[in-house]
Amino acid sequence: MNAKGFLKRSAAAVVCAAVSIACAGCYLLPDEEEVLEAPEVKASDVSYTTVTAKKRDLEKKIVTTGTVTAERQYPLSYEKQSGTINKFYVRVGDEVKKGDIICDIDTYELDYQIEQQELYVEKAKLNVQMIYESGGTQAQIDSAYVDQQLQEKELDKLKAQKVGSELVSPIDGIVSNIADIRAGDYVNSGQTVATVIDTGALYIPIKPNELTQFKMDMDLQIRINDDYYDGTVFMTPEALVDYQAEKADDHNDVDDTGIAYEAETVYVRFKNTPPAEAVGQLADTILVLESVTDAIVISNNLIKTVDGEKVVYVLKNGEKTAVPVETGLSTASQTEVISGLNEGDEIIIR
Repeated sequence: MNAKGFLKRSAAAVVCAAVSIACAGCYLLPDEEEVLEAPEVKASDVSYTTVTAKKRDLEKKIVTTGTVTAERQYPLSYEKQSGTINKFYVRVGDEVKKGDIICDIDTYELDYQIEQQELYVEKAKLNVQMIYESGGTQAQIDSAYVDQQLQEKELDKLKAQKVGSELVSPIDGIVSNIADIRAGDYVNSGQTVATVIDTGALYIPIKPNELTQFKMDMDLQIRINDDYYDGTVFMTPEALVDYQAEKADDHNDVDDTGIAYEAETVYVRFKNTPPAEAVGQLADTILVLESVTDAIVISNNLIKTVDGEKVVYVLKNGEKTAVPVETGLSTASQTEVISGLNEGDEIIIR
């Protein structure tokens, strides 16, 4: 084989190899993928949180808290004598009747003096009788009788001290306080031993923000814990001005009600006698300004304003729908819906 033929065959082989490689490279490229359209999200696929429209009662009211206080309080003390406490017959919180004994003073020595004086009185009586029967003169009889009267007066004085040793309640009421005194302790005259309050005259001073809403003789409710009582307004800031002016005209600064009235304060009294244990407790006074019954009531935050119109979003056939509404009575948190909503409608919260 000559050199020229060899070169031709070599060139042909190279060309064939190049063509083969080029053809093989075509099979290494991937097929072009089809572009898909974005999925369509329908409103019915959205999940909403709803609340069912229901009918109920609604009240617009003012609730103010105050402390139950007694109009008349009676501090009890021994006015004319001192002594050692013998016994307490009551405890704080006990109900008492007028004349019930609160405590008494030890009268051991006094009892001995009374027994001794009773003997002196008997002796004086016998002396009068003896002089009379023995034919004594009228002057002797009169003198003996005067001595008998003196002995009787001394006995009456000792017995009065005995009665005064008992500290009694001046009214029907409740023992609200007993001083830090126990049986065996010494008390001085004038020292307050216990306090009794008149539970038939209790009141609640309150300081509401809306003072002008409260009028004289206005009825309201009083709530203590879970119990409700009827109450009435018996003094307002406006009425207090007239009351104080009347007192000034009468030149009488003494308030016979036992209440130290304050400005910017409304005073509420129980209509009926409350439980004695109410004294000192916190109580809510509830003044109802307006009310509706059996109305559709919803939270204020469910009412939106769209283009100047009040609407509520309701779920209808799986769709969020803005429903125009007309509202009525409204409080700080809830509103009456007069029209636009029906009982059972599903209102969208979010």
